[in-house]
Formats: sequence, structure tokens, C-alpha cells
Amino acid sequence: MHRTGLSENTSGIVGQDESAVKLSFIILTYKRGELLKKCLESIIMQQGLPQPYEILIVDNGGDVSVSESANPDIHIRVITPPENIGPVAGHNLGMKHAQGQYWIFIDDDEWWHDADDAARLVHFLDTHPTCGAVAFKTIDLDGHVIPGELPHPDKPYILACRDPVEVPYFYEGVCALRAEAVQQVGDYPERYYYGMEGPDLALRMMDAGYRVYYEPDSAVYHARSPQGRTAGAKYWHNMTLNKSRMAWRLLPLPYPLTTLFIWSAKTLLETHRPAPVWAAWRNLWRERRLLAAERKPIKPETVRYLRQIGARLLY
Repeated sequence: MHRTGLSENTSGIVGQDESAVKLSFIILTYKRGELLKKCLESIIMQQGLPQPYEILIVDNGGDVSVSESANPDIHIRVITPPENIGPVAGHNLGMKHAQGQYWIFIDDDEWWHDADDAARLVHFLDTHPTCGAVAFKTIDLDGHVIPGELPHPDKPYILACRDPVEVPYFYEGVCALRAEAVQQVGDYPERYYYGMEGPDLALRMMDAGYRVYYEPDSAVYHARSPQGRTAGAKYWHNMTLNKSRMAWRLLPLPYPLTTLFIWSAKTLLETHRPAPVWAAWRNLWRERRLLAAERKPIKPETVRYLRQIGARLLY
């Protein structure tokens, strides 16, 4: 697995032998103290989990203060990089320190919907050995599913699913990963900084023979706090850039070209400004040699499989 090369300060509970840990929760946080507290409480309230388990908090804001758990089977560690390293590197840093066979990611502005949500994900990974990742749904504070965060381009289809189903990608903030799968294919590409790192990893997992599933019965509330979140022209620039990076790295022709042009047009329509598009193109031009060196298109059988499960490859 790729290492960040950062110097981290860690603090936490010295409990039982960490080699016995099966499950690691990884929380990325940035200056959301009250929401983080609610997130932690919802994890500790989960039932039916394999014990001991650990909670790793990657503190990109440098201001986290948490109390030790009263339960000696819950190990809490805070990992503080020397600066805000962003979501992608933050998730990689959490994976670097995680001891578990399974890693469940939940953002600091999310908390579990039911007390058995996490146990359901663990059971699914236990009973599906070729599953590399499990996505689950997010709901707003009124209890409605957030369609834009469902892991399939056909939102009505996936919203109607009542049983677990294979999907073409997952979002990195609400997923459970099999550590072995990530260690086999590599972690998130850190220059993405924010956005599309989950779909990039999903493609590599599927090309290695793993499958990505959506578990409709597990859910988290998502407050969607604006603190530390990209928006506006910067968001669309990132999407155009990272969608194109992913396509050039992993998809066969003509998909890198169609992705670049369609997302450039979409960014222009959304922002009414050419600057975010030109900035994305300049970044891609600067990275052209790196992208050529990284290029490893997924196998034709993987492309056929993706089409079968409804993936959108053109953009």
C-alpha cells in the first residue's frame, strides 16, 4: 500500500492485542467538534460488532479532543497530520494505521441510523468473500434518502432495490472495505485531493476480481456540513479533473476522450466560466507523462461486467 510519508502524532487507548482487531472505523474530521461527537456516540451505540474493535480519527483540523471509551474493547486513536492533507490522503492515512480486516468509513458529519447497521456490513463481508467494498445509503435529517449519494448512475433503480446488489462504484465517505482487497490493488491516488477516489479504487478492485455491493438496509444520517467542503467552481474543476484522471488511468479508448469533453461541457454549463475548464486541462497536460506511465486500462471482461450492472462509461 502507498504510504503518505507524513509524520503523525497519535494518541489513544492501549488495550488488548491489536492483532486481534477485526474491525476498524475510520473517521475523517475537520473542525466539526459537535458533529464528530455525535458520530462517535453513534458508533459506540452499535450492537453485535466483533470485539475488540477500533475507532481511528484522522484529524485534519488539529483540534480534536476525545475521551477514552469506558469499554476496554473499544480502542480510540486520534491521528493528527502536521497540516490539513485533504480527504484522499486523510483516508489513506487512516488505512495505513488501521489494524482491522474490515474498514468502515463514516464522515464526521454522519451518524448511524440504526444500532445494527455496522454489524450488518460486517456480516455481509463475512459471507461474501469476493466483496471488496460495500456501499450504503445516506439520508438527510428529515429521513429521506439522498439520491445524489447513491452508488449507481440509475438513481431510481438503486433507490428501489430492497436486497444487496452489485454496483459500479462507491463513495469513500460511506463504505466498508476489505483490507486485503485494498492492499492488493493499492489505495486512493492522493493527487486527486478530493473527489472520484472511490470510483477509481472500485474499478481497480473489480478488475482484480472483487465485487462492489450496495447494502440498502444500512444507512447513516448525513448533515452535509459546509465546513471544510469544496463548492462552486472549485468543485466542478475538481470533478472534471479527477473524472478525466480516472478515465485516462483506467478506461480503454474512447472513454477517456468522451469523459474529458462531456465533463468539460458540463462544468462550463454549471459555472458559466471557462476558467475551471482551462485549469483542469492545464493540470492534465502537466500530468500527461505521469498519466501515460500510470495507464493500465481495465480488461475487456471488466468492461463487459460494468455494462451488465449498469455502469456509465462515457462520462
